[in-house]
Amino acid sequence: MRRTYRNILLAGLTLALSMTALWTCAGGGGSSSGGQGGGSTEGVTCSNGQITVWGEAPIFTSIASARDKAKEDACRKAVEKCLGEEVASVTGVSDGQSIANELFTQARGICKNDQIVDEQQYDLDTVKMLKIFVRFQVSQSDIRNSINTMRELVGNPKVMVLIREEYDLPPKRVEGFASRNSVSASLLRESLVSKGYTVLDASSVARAISNEEYFAENPAALTDEIKDAAARAGADVLIIGRIQVSPQNISALRGSDFKSYRAQGNVQIQTLWGYGKLLGEFTGTEPGAQVEALAAARAAVQKLVAGRDSGRAGGLADFVHKRLSDEWAMITRNNQIKMTIVGLDQAEAGVFKDNLIEAASVKKVDEISFSPQQAVWDVYYPGRSFALSDTLGFYGENPAMFSVLKMNCKRLEVLGVDRGEIRLRFSSGRSCN
Repeated sequence: MRRTYRNILLAGLTLALSMTALWTCAGGGGSSSGGQGGGSTEGVTCSNGQITVWGEAPIFTSIASARDKAKEDACRKAVEKCLGEEVASVTGVSDGQSIANELFTQARGICKNDQIVDEQQYDLDTVKMLKIFVRFQVSQSDIRNSINTMRELVGNPKVMVLIREEYDLPPKRVEGFASRNSVSASLLRESLVSKGYTVLDASSVARAISNEEYFAENPAALTDEIKDAAARAGADVLIIGRIQVSPQNISALRGSDFKSYRAQGNVQIQTLWGYGKLLGEFTGTEPGAQVEALAAARAAVQKLVAGRDSGRAGGLADFVHKRLSDEWAMITRNNQIKMTIVGLDQAEAGVFKDNLIEAASVKKVDEISFSPQQAVWDVYYPGRSFALSDTLGFYGENPAMFSVLKMNCKRLEVLGVDRGEIRLRFSSGRSCN
């Protein structure tokens, strides 16, 4: 099986726990202003939980507010370089800094006890910039927790299970999406948890679905509202579908007291990451026999989900694990995000494309459409849309990070973000003096 992020990041966790060796984090990157302010990120080191790094911010209102912004910028660089790049160097994951961007959106308190070692001002065209050299203290437990968080973010996805069981029994029986008596959902959750997946409680999302029977039968018709609700609950992947259980011909067992039932399932694996993608569709049929009808029906469901006792590969749980392990790393490293932008002319749009790749860890930008009113792009980013939007929002007035902001003195605003789209606006009016 192909090596996953989760496995290779174990090496990073071991390293973080030791914290006895000098960590030398690669320089370069970070701010695009480089040495304009007299400093650089060359030689950034992380030793025994101590991190020293440059941060910068434009001075628009006061030195104090710019200093606070520069401290947060320095913390971002510290996380990217001293954690992200270290994980990358140890494990071979080329997107260590992007992984650290994901971490930063979830663990902003990692940089503590800041001490400003040096402070400078410089002019970036017509914008006055503040650049500071900051020393942070990061405890061993903080780093351990951060590496754990990284491992979770880029490892196995968080899964939500919505399976409806319909039993053709006397009387008929239904275990809905939110049922605690569902055999299939329980077995699938147990199997995934045993393989290292995080399985989320689906009850709140299930209760919000008014037409459960329809979506269980037609999972491809699932609405964006339901998908968004599952994503807001933290899910990366949704497993949704229906299992029907009905009596079958038991002529071979005629004269005995056994009841025989057949479980037939149709279940989809849908990603909630980016645009969303159908990872796989499971269809199968399994028999079950027991003395009581309900026990026979549940035995059939158990075989359908967990596979046969013979040990042959099969079953819904095995199918889900194989599809996720085969596809997930590829998807997360090439998350396709729709980016809708207003307020840029064609020349500015070209500069901003370069800025996304050079300063925001974006891998590729494909233009879908462009008009004087709006540009629509497909952006490929190794992380969640929320992490990218967080970076864009934070640097929305920093021309050292995004050189497009120097053109016509514009500012960048994040109008909205969800699991597959970021909406941006460039507006004029920011003072460049």
